[in-house]
Amino acid sequence: MSLPQVVHSFYNRLSEFLSTWVQFKWIPERLHRMVLQFALKALGERTWQHQDTLPPLPVPDLQHTMDRYLESVKPHVTAEEYKRAEEVVRQFLDGDGPELHRQLLDRASTRKNWLEDWWLEFAYLRFRKPLPLNLNIAGSGPYFEHGWPPQEGTTLERGALFIYYLLQFWKLLRTEQLPVDRLARGGTVLDMDQFRRFFCTTRVPGHDVDRLVTAFKSVSEGPCPTYITFLHNDRLFKVEVIGENDEPITPPEIQEQLKAAMRMAECEPGPGVSVLTAAEREQWAKSRDRLIELDAGNAYNLDVIEQSLFGFCFDDAFPTNHGENFAASLAGCARNRWFDKCISVLSFRSGTIATNNDHTPCDGMVHIHAAYYIDCQLKQNDCTWKGHVPDRKLPPPEELVFTVDDDILKAVKHAEQLYNNQARDLECICHHFTDYGKKFVRSFHLHPDSYVQCALQLAYYRLHGRPAPAYETGMTRQFYHGRTETVRSCTQEVVEWCKVMTEEKATVEEKKDLMVRALKKHVELMEEAKSGNGIDRHLMGLQILAMQNGLPMPAIFTDPAYVKSGGGGNYVLSTSLTGYNVTPLGNVPPMVPHGYGSFYKIDNDRFTIAMTAWKSDPETSVEKLYGNLRQAFADMKEILTTSASTNN
Repeated sequence: MSLPQVVHSFYNRLSEFLSTWVQFKWIPERLHRMVLQFALKALGERTWQHQDTLPPLPVPDLQHTMDRYLESVKPHVTAEEYKRAEEVVRQFLDGDGPELHRQLLDRASTRKNWLEDWWLEFAYLRFRKPLPLNLNIAGSGPYFEHGWPPQEGTTLERGALFIYYLLQFWKLLRTEQLPVDRLARGGTVLDMDQFRRFFCTTRVPGHDVDRLVTAFKSVSEGPCPTYITFLHNDRLFKVEVIGENDEPITPPEIQEQLKAAMRMAECEPGPGVSVLTAAEREQWAKSRDRLIELDAGNAYNLDVIEQSLFGFCFDDAFPTNHGENFAASLAGCARNRWFDKCISVLSFRSGTIATNNDHTPCDGMVHIHAAYYIDCQLKQNDCTWKGHVPDRKLPPPEELVFTVDDDILKAVKHAEQLYNNQARDLECICHHFTDYGKKFVRSFHLHPDSYVQCALQLAYYRLHGRPAPAYETGMTRQFYHGRTETVRSCTQEVVEWCKVMTEEKATVEEKKDLMVRALKKHVELMEEAKSGNGIDRHLMGLQILAMQNGLPMPAIFTDPAYVKSGGGGNYVLSTSLTGYNVTPLGNVPPMVPHGYGSFYKIDNDRFTIAMTAWKSDPETSVEKLYGNLRQAFADMKEILTTSASTNN
């Protein structure tokens, strides 16, 4: 037995022993937790042990933010509009800006993360539109590429095994044994706080502002829910999936639990209460109040759902690849989904699996981390279960029966119509560009992520004849409770390169020099964002302070240049790198009606690109954008190889 296994075994035995003490009231629960906390410290590095030592999130320099802001504005405005932007920045620096910045510094002096509460409230909880097709994200793992090809009749077996490994990930968090994330270069410890809100977490609708509820606790903190919410045929069930000593039950047992729930569900459809989670937030809040008013049993059901480990949804769609998976998970049937859950696992009739996740509690990297873990476990075990099944009786599934009235049924119908109208408008694709990948890009000492960002800009420029204000996710997890910062990847440097790429007279060396310059600029901006010196979160903080002080909104935030450069969530390209090599893939809807969503992963020998757009916009087309992206990749390779051969 390896040392980690010995440690794990000792910890489990200690936990079981102490839990028995508590059960028989031999020692108080508080003492039980104290002993476990001491044991955790003694057993080596734990998942959250470095949290208090992480540095606070810095406040960027005000002048630096203003300078970078003007840089980001320039590609998207006329000369006259740019002069106006310069003037409003000057007014801000000569007026309210310095005082608002001072207040922000004061706030940061008493908080390790000055942004955290604001980000949760203003970026998420005050959002009033429906969560699906606006805030929720989708994920598609590579499982069917190597072990689970689409196959009807495999849904229950695969779903049970997927649940089992997702519960193993829960167990790592529960016992604080998930390794601490670190930067690849230098080994800097990263914040792990978001993992606390991965399981047992739900966004609850409210009037004007929602709230997050989470019931997850580590072993040393106390008990944790042991069941999932199962959704099928417009009905909902509480299904126990954790056995004795916090051990997940086996995949065959999970499969039997799912079968039992399915038999109960298939007699007749339910009222479809879950569809209400697709409604506008104010309407869902009113409907939720009405449900609780109608019957105390409804309040119990809602509490059970909101505290459950995650949602597990059977779906009759038959996706067979990543693109179809994204279409079915981002914009599929609204029924049998609880869109407020942090995790909703979607098990399709084809045997493929995807997720639909509320973005509020945590960022996509947490979902990717879990999906990667599951994929590794599946590969190691040939995508099958070969273990021992204990002889025991499990609690049967419990149906969560809702009492409804005409008002609720009307609200369900309205929410479904609203969702379907928007869902029909979304187009999704996911393609593999296999001519080359990271290995080729790295051979020229270029950054692969910056490479893809520049290619996306060139593809958009050629298709639409103008640059696109672009959002790329930058991670700030090296700081206490850090989440993300915006990288405004449409720079003046990349626009100059795009223009040259459309000119026949430009030489290969001119194209290469400008391309390398654009890539270096992107790397610079990404490093600034990761080091806490990006501009969008700083601008947001200043804007919130102006509102809280009752000031007239500073002109910098009402100037058309602010929106044209992407400010206020108006980015035409919404992009993110999900990782390198064998990582899963995610996707999101566009931020604006005339925009695109584009998540991608980078492998040694290919780029995998997922794209979304709204069909109702007459200009956008994901297939045309991807076609231009392929051409951009081909042209960039030709520039590098031609230049290299010429120099040799």
